[in-house]
Amino acid sequence: MSTRQAAGATTADAEIGARITEAIKDKKTDQKALSDSTGIAYATLRRSLTGGRSLTVREIITVAEALDIPAVTLLPVSLLKDAA
Repeated sequence: MSTRQAAGATTADAEIGARITEAIKDKKTDQKALSDSTGIAYATLRRSLTGGRSLTVREIITVAEALDIPAVTLLPVSLLKDAA
C-alpha cells in the first residue's frame, strides 16, 4: 500500500484501505473484481485503497458484503473508540 495520502485523507482512511487490501488478498481476488462486484469505479476504489479518498459508510458496507466479511472488521479501532 502506498504511504502517500491526498489532502483531506486521514490515517483512518489509509487503515481502512489497508484492511480492504488485506481482505482482497485473503479472499484471493483482486481490485478489478471487487470494483466489478461493488459497482465502485476501479479508479475510485484504487484511490480509496491507498488512502487518497475516503470511502462512504455505504461503500464500506458494500465492499464488506462483496468480500463476505463483517463491515466492522474494516474499521480502525480508533474510529470505534471515538464512536463509543
